[in-house]
Amino acid sequence: MERSRNPRDRRSASGKPSGKKFSPPRKTQPKNEEPRRTEPEIPQEIYREEIDKQLLHELSSLASDNAEQTARHLLALVHFLPEDPVRAHEHGIAASARAGRVGRVRELAGIAAYHAGKFDVALRELKTAFRITGDPSFWPIMADSQRGLGEPLKALELGRAPEVAKLEKDEQVELRIVMAGARRDLKEFDAAITSLKCKELTEDNPLWAARLRYAYADALAAAGHSALAREWFSKAASVDINQETDARERERALEK
Repeated sequence: MERSRNPRDRRSASGKPSGKKFSPPRKTQPKNEEPRRTEPEIPQEIYREEIDKQLLHELSSLASDNAEQTARHLLALVHFLPEDPVRAHEHGIAASARAGRVGRVRELAGIAAYHAGKFDVALRELKTAFRITGDPSFWPIMADSQRGLGEPLKALELGRAPEVAKLEKDEQVELRIVMAGARRDLKEFDAAITSLKCKELTEDNPLWAARLRYAYADALAAAGHSALAREWFSKAASVDINQETDARERERALEK
């Protein structure tokens, strides 16, 4: 997109002065020199970490110094993501700007944007990552980003895409949770409950059992089935070893 002209520039579109007085031309960068990017500072402890060889291999299409600095930004992204997703997102932006044609970079940048609540950026990055790699593993995050943008119908559309069949079991469960959320966004509470009724509800898988049961209990509560919701909040709490949810608190609240 062409930038708008500086209002202080008195030259016409032809390049000739439009009046008798005009300022001398401003200094410009050589055409072959890229503008400098403002990048977030990488903590010293990140520089002491050893870069994973597989990551460097994925960045091998870049110049060596650019590959190393991109890898450092990705390490910083992973470092900050749990506690400071906004800062992680800033490193994602820097890495994406440096290595926009590397699918893994765009994927991680998209995940960081998602956790920072930048759902439009997350969608853009993850769609690009999918075009580059063909890997649909982050499909649930893309669908949930559509929900974050207030587009539950588009989230449901992603849930019907052929790429869903290629997801691993844990990714399919994650997508099921997102689809139920989209139904609730549309006030389709019974449909949300139905979408979560699956054999996986009875499995004690540490990757997703607590969140799946919690989502089911939450959908039941939203539909007014308090007694059944309390039962499933209890079942979610029983496998929530890492306390990912507030299932126990929700169970107690329904006892009142």
